[in-house]
Amino acid sequence: MVQALCRRCRDQAAWTDLLTALALAIFKTLLGISTGSMALQAHALHSFADFLTKGVTLASVKLSSRPATALFPYGYGKVQFLSANFIGMSLSIGSLTFLWDNLRHINTGHLQPPMPLALLGALISALTAEIMHRYLSCVAIRCNSPAMQAAAADNRGDALSSLAVMAGVFLALLGWSIADHLAAILVSLLVLRVGIRVVRDSIHGLMDGAIPTQILDQVREIAGRHDQILEIIRLRGRRMGETWDIDLVLRIPGTLTAVESHDLAVALRQSILAKLHHAAAIHMTFLPG
Repeated sequence: MVQALCRRCRDQAAWTDLLTALALAIFKTLLGISTGSMALQAHALHSFADFLTKGVTLASVKLSSRPATALFPYGYGKVQFLSANFIGMSLSIGSLTFLWDNLRHINTGHLQPPMPLALLGALISALTAEIMHRYLSCVAIRCNSPAMQAAAADNRGDALSSLAVMAGVFLALLGWSIADHLAAILVSLLVLRVGIRVVRDSIHGLMDGAIPTQILDQVREIAGRHDQILEIIRLRGRRMGETWDIDLVLRIPGTLTAVESHDLAVALRQSILAKLHHAAAIHMTFLPG
């Protein structure tokens, strides 16, 4: 039930993020061209790249919901890490392209101050991106979705870079024409930082990086409540997209029968699932004490 609600919430968030990115891209393109702001035009190109990458995110969250098959017996959860990696790489490559273009414009002396209306465009962009960041962050935490986490980080980068655009446009209007291009360079560096972080986190998931320590501590606490468990020999976990795969090796009394061991395994699994809704796969091995 919880996972079904998470899927609906996640899908709705992905569609909202996709359509918002498209609307912002069109808005900033038209305003950037009409006002002559190079920083706003660079930001618009970034928004179009966002729209394409968010389409990939939407496809990945849909695919990750498919049940396991004979070809993929552990499911499709890790496709979200691939999606996050694609987003991070796209952000990094796009930011480096924007950086190069603005450096080239500065070098050739192609400097013109933008119109004041560009300030309004940057402000609307910043507010919209920050709202989307907070919304997607909430969805990512509740649904444990790496793809939504990447999308939220992307929107925070957009909000920060929009503020840089505002500062550049404002200074350019005061007579420092190069400020608009310097703001575009700062935008590129901010987006590059976000892209590198997203790539790093997605690689951690693809390489079966450990789940958060506090989650393992909760599992250890739950197992410790069962008197028949003498010792936790090994406890580890990995992320399978939105779910956790937990592996336990436990020492139990050698006098337990097969039926009693089975009942213990069922009780422990139910206890963990009741506390950790994203723990989809729990593997237990019992060793006699």
